[in-house]
Amino acid sequence: MGDDVRVTMPPYPWLYEGLAAVVSLVVQATGAEAPGQWRFVATRANRRPAAARYLLEPGDTVYRAFKLDVLRVQEGAIAEITTLGVRLFPAFGLSPTL
Repeated sequence: MGDDVRVTMPPYPWLYEGLAAVVSLVVQATGAEAPGQWRFVATRANRRPAAARYLLEPGDTVYRAFKLDVLRVQEGAIAEITTLGVRLFPAFGLSPTL
C-alpha cells in the first residue's frame, strides 16, 4: 500500500486516509479478537482488481459473503480501496457462500 492510501465504504461516510489509519483498520478487523476464518476470492470490478471476502464464523460450516474490496493500483502500490457490501455479489457473479 502507498503511504497516502485511502479506504472508503459507500454508502457510509467513513474515510480512512494514510497508511497508519488503514493498517489500524485492518488490525481491528482481523486481529486476534476478531472471530472466524477468512477466505479471499480474486476477481475484478469496474475494470479494476478486487477481492471478495468471505467469513467462516465459529460454529458455522460455510464461508459467507462479507464484503467486496475494489482496488485502485498506482505505480505498483494500492492507492485506494473501495469496500462494497454483499448485496452486489450477484452483479459480479460471486457466490453468497463458499
